[in-house]
Parts: sequence; structure tokens; C-alpha cells
Amino acid sequence: MNRLRILFSLIVFVACCPVIATASNGAVGSPSGYEVVRAEFGIFNQPNSGKPAFVPATVVPLTPNQGYGWIMLLRTTKPKIRWREEFTLPAKPNTWGDPEPLGTRSVSTDGRTSVTEREVSPDRGLIFNTWAVAPGDPKGRYVIRVFVEGSLVKVFEFDVQ
Repeated sequence: MNRLRILFSLIVFVACCPVIATASNGAVGSPSGYEVVRAEFGIFNQPNSGKPAFVPATVVPLTPNQGYGWIMLLRTTKPKIRWREEFTLPAKPNTWGDPEPLGTRSVSTDGRTSVTEREVSPDRGLIFNTWAVAPGDPKGRYVIRVFVEGSLVKVFEFDVQ
């Protein structure tokens, strides 16, 4: 498993904002202090590839360096949001990549599940996480469970082939 570079993530993130950002930050009346307006999983394409920066998808090509991940639009007035991602693969990958630079990451004893946790300042209500296919990543069904402020808000299931 290979992590996309932070700079690339931010470039793609900014490029994706017009596609996803359909609501403005505002006061939220719920006790949680946020509302999930929209959540998408898909493919992140390299800048200057001639392809859209983000394309919703349920299949990720097993091509080294192919970017993929999720984006969520939240309506919130909170300056910081805590999210947790539980990412389970069908088999142990060769690597889960470099250490988590912006939060924490742990890997299950069987090597199939990575848990990443971050606290972020949502930019225009957007939070996200990205990955990239690495040599040795297994084919099959992948599952990402995303928790926001301790509550499960979305499960993404997709195939890598």
C-alpha cells in the first residue's frame, strides 16, 4: 500500500472542490455539531493527465500509483473535525506505505486492516483521505469505514482489479 504524497493530495483536493462543494458551512443544530452533506469514493487522477481530478468509482484499476480515496462534504461550524478510517483488504499487502504524517495509523495483527486517525480543519467543509495502488497490493474487495467524531458515517466497498 503506497500513500500519495501530501502535496499531490492537496492539489487534487483543491481541484475537486468545485465537483463536491454544493453546500456552505453553517450552524448545525445536531448534537454532533456536523452533518454529512455528501460522501463520495473514487479515483484520483494525476494533474495534467487530461482526466478529471476526481471520478466517482466502484472499481480501482490494479495499476501502480493509481490514486483513490474518499471525499466528504460536511456542514459544520466546528473548527476541527476528528475522523477515523478503518481500511480492510482481502489479503495482507506488501506494505501499508510510509508512516502517517498527519495523524496516527496502526495495522491489525493479520496485516489486512489499517486504522488511520486525524484531526483536521475542514476546508469549505471538505474532509478526505487518499491512497495509491502499490506493487503487491491484492486484487479483490476492499472496504473503508469512515467515522466522524466517533460515529460511523459511511462505508465504501470497492473492487481493485
